[in-house]
Amino acid sequence: MWKSLAIRLCRLALLAAATWYPAAQAAEPVTIRLGDLAQSVNGIASGVMVSQGIDKKYGLKVEYSVYPTLDGLFTAIRGKQVDIGFGGWTAFAQFRSKGVPVTMLYPVGRGASLDVLVTKDSPIRSLADLKGKRIGSYAGAAGTATVLLRVLTSKYFGYDPGTSGQLQYAGPGLLPSLLEKGEISAALLFDPLAAKAIASGKFRSIGNLADVYKEKVGEDFLWTGYATNDDFMKARPEALANFVRAWIEAVNYVKTHPEVFVAYGKQFGFDADNVRILQERVNADYVLTWNDEYIRYLGNFARLSNEVMGAGFLDSVPPAAFTTRFVPK
Repeated sequence: MWKSLAIRLCRLALLAAATWYPAAQAAEPVTIRLGDLAQSVNGIASGVMVSQGIDKKYGLKVEYSVYPTLDGLFTAIRGKQVDIGFGGWTAFAQFRSKGVPVTMLYPVGRGASLDVLVTKDSPIRSLADLKGKRIGSYAGAAGTATVLLRVLTSKYFGYDPGTSGQLQYAGPGLLPSLLEKGEISAALLFDPLAAKAIASGKFRSIGNLADVYKEKVGEDFLWTGYATNDDFMKARPEALANFVRAWIEAVNYVKTHPEVFVAYGKQFGFDADNVRILQERVNADYVLTWNDEYIRYLGNFARLSNEVMGAGFLDSVPPAAFTTRFVPK
């Protein structure tokens, strides 16, 4: 009898272990390698996602890494060195149109922190005054910010710095020093670097590109989002849906916890009086709407971009460049 009972107990233990093992496996967080441009404000919500354990809440382990240049980041996204990467939506659409299996999952920023800066004592007062001047851009030749600059100057100010050889590309951290040295006349920058430069008193903005676009075109602009590759999308759809949920929660946390900006401002050398500038600009930049209607609306800028950039750039916007399947219902 005792032998029979021992056998039954052993079988029950093995069954319990077999039941526990897959459950334990399921409880293991899914690692997501998240790539970003160095010194980007995307690091605020991404940092909150990790520091507040929001990624763990959704069964994820987010590993955030940065790249010094946009070209480096895009190489990592195309080469699947990251599972999700931030970038301009036109770049993602262009990748897809060239056969690169990259799909944008969700928007991030509308460009509220995208400014063209000059030195404080520069005679340049507007985008119109930059004709024939050397302009530095962090975004590379095909980055969304560079394309936006070229669309605006070409369509509304009578010149295209991309065809006149007046555009120079450099890492975002280098542009303020190039501007101070006089090697460029203006710099296209984003926050936190743009806000920090303005707050320093050494530089001023001659135009926020999203505001200029709204004024000239009559539509809001979409600047950035994050994308994944087809292999990861096929292998880990639940993880991507959970990442979008975690991102939305992290953005809402940032918007309701101003102390986040105090800590982040210290990291980038903002004094207490100027942190509010960063907070207001970043919170105004976030986009939390993503649907088919929003995506169709991007076609207007794609058409303008194609007219300025020429054949081969967004000749069409492939439907597979964007998806709304991971947006919480």
